[in-house]
Amino acid sequence: MDIFAKQKIFIRTIILLVVLNIALIGFFIFKEMKPHHEPLLFPKNEEYNDVSGILKKELNLTDNQVAQFDAIRKQNFEKQTALKEIIRVDKDAMNQEMFNKNSDETKIIQLAKKVSQNEYLIELLHFEQAKKLKAVCNEEQLDKFEDLVLEIRDYFRPDNQPMRR
Repeated sequence: MDIFAKQKIFIRTIILLVVLNIALIGFFIFKEMKPHHEPLLFPKNEEYNDVSGILKKELNLTDNQVAQFDAIRKQNFEKQTALKEIIRVDKDAMNQEMFNKNSDETKIIQLAKKVSQNEYLIELLHFEQAKKLKAVCNEEQLDKFEDLVLEIRDYFRPDNQPMRR
């Protein structure tokens, strides 16, 4: 191989590396130029650390209403926690049965029905909680509550929380 062929290979290699470096720098600049999405509807502060804080502030709840809301939510939480534990145990049993060498299909179907029935009960608890919470509110608060429900749902979505690095 003569010296001119070696120089052509070196020049082409250098040009390729320069082009790759420019493309990589361009990619990072483009990535930084994109607007950053602000996912939060409310500022993250102590007033909004949970649903109670949001409801108290946005609905102008009295202290008595706040106490009633907290009691209703606590009672509902305890019932849901018990049902979720039953669901977890049943799902574990169902998974164990599904992956046994000799799976009992009837038992798996019964466990699946039991899990779905308990999930249904959790949804009924949500409905009962909503009825109780609405009973505590006055007419003006109910109007605000109706609009606030979707915002609260979106606020607490896992994909709407700030990214942790």
